[in-house]
Amino acid sequence: MTILAITRLRDRALSGHGTLMAQCLEAGLPVASSCSGRGACARCAVSVLEGQEALSRPGPHESLVLARNGYLGQVRLSCQCRVLDRHTSVRITTGYW
Repeated sequence: MTILAITRLRDRALSGHGTLMAQCLEAGLPVASSCSGRGACARCAVSVLEGQEALSRPGPHESLVLARNGYLGQVRLSCQCRVLDRHTSVRITTGYW
């Protein structure tokens, strides 16, 4: 299983545990946030290109924040989202990578 962050310069494999935000930061990728990962600002939103089924389901708070910010479809807050199935490939990206 691979968690892959798709960036303009090169793709980066993510590893470790915790939220997608924590894994991105550990890999040296910048993650926008003004709420310190509490799921309030939605700046850490990532597009899930593949492997949505391997991720934790959005909770009520995350769903509310996504809807309030106009995010539809395969977008998740990286600070709230965890990889649950480590046997499925997950690909993510965001507009500022």
